[in-house]
Amino acid sequence: MGSKETISLTQLFIIILIFEMGSATVVGIGSEAKQNVWLAILIAGGIGVIYIMMLHYLLSKKPGKNFFEIVEMALGKWMGRVIIFLYIIYFIYISARVLRDFGELIVSTIFIYTPIEIISITIMLTIVYMLKSGIEVVSRTSEIFFPYVFSFTFLVGLFIMLSGELHISYMLPILAEGIKPVFKSIFPDLLTFPFGELIAFAIVLPYVTKFKKARGFAVASVITSTIVLFYSAVIQVMTLGYEMKGRANFPLLSAAREVSLLDFIERVDIVVVFVVMYGVIVKVCILFFGALKGLEQLSGRPYRVYLMPIGALIALISILITENFAEHIEEGLNIVPLYIHVPFQFILPLFILVIMMFKTRGKKQRSGFEWNG
Repeated sequence: MGSKETISLTQLFIIILIFEMGSATVVGIGSEAKQNVWLAILIAGGIGVIYIMMLHYLLSKKPGKNFFEIVEMALGKWMGRVIIFLYIIYFIYISARVLRDFGELIVSTIFIYTPIEIISITIMLTIVYMLKSGIEVVSRTSEIFFPYVFSFTFLVGLFIMLSGELHISYMLPILAEGIKPVFKSIFPDLLTFPFGELIAFAIVLPYVTKFKKARGFAVASVITSTIVLFYSAVIQVMTLGYEMKGRANFPLLSAAREVSLLDFIERVDIVVVFVVMYGVIVKVCILFFGALKGLEQLSGRPYRVYLMPIGALIALISILITENFAEHIEEGLNIVPLYIHVPFQFILPLFILVIMMFKTRGKKQRSGFEWNG
């Protein structure tokens, strides 16, 4: 790997959990399932568990090698480098989209008179500084902030409940239109966002100190993140109703604004902003790191050389990617999942896995033949 950086099993659990929570807890996912969004999230989470196990299995074919190194082994130098280059573009693009999500949240809630360019540049400088210190520092920082991110998410729901704003009737009827809307919300939307984005951890997993045990911790983290997303979705539907949830740009933020306890605890939406802020920082860090490691693989130079130029490029793309938030959401829901996410998250990794299975099986058979001879 050319690096002494390592991540503990606990740190892996935390960064996967925060990565999955990211902006998904707030922007509203699975709207097509309406009041049955909780069921769609649970099914998609189950598939997410299988997906992270598949990524770990792929990496176990060549222990110590990251996804890009395995791609080059599977496809050969020239074709492998083409695929790696495409993944670099993919990670840069998705990083920019996540950064834009956060920028839109901030300028619409707190800094309404601040240009979104300032928000994007400021957050990007923070991310560049963190990654310059290494992925290990990103993981350690996540350990510090994790209790706040996790407890704040839980407290928002508790405060809404104590405010008397939760309505169980909004969750009914269950499966009134059958199971079809649930599956429509799962594929491609919920599968690709947030669970399919775990493809970025195919770059991070080799840094884990005990790689064999990493699968169990990764699976546990995906299950926990599914429960958190389930909790967030239920809070949103029970507070706003599925129709208002579908119309709101940031449903959890809208739900949090309903909190009013003892004329003292109000405006807890700032807590939601904090949760999203750190979730976005971790998510962009991991995606950005994936792009940097791809460049390192292609050029043979340390990834830190590319931090500032690629960071500046991501900030620029996040601003230019769409003219307004409505266009950003439309593109993110109707174009990105099927035509961009699915090939890079599922089709290509499965293709690489099949090739590696044949190659490693062939080597085992040859070695067995030589031994018997």
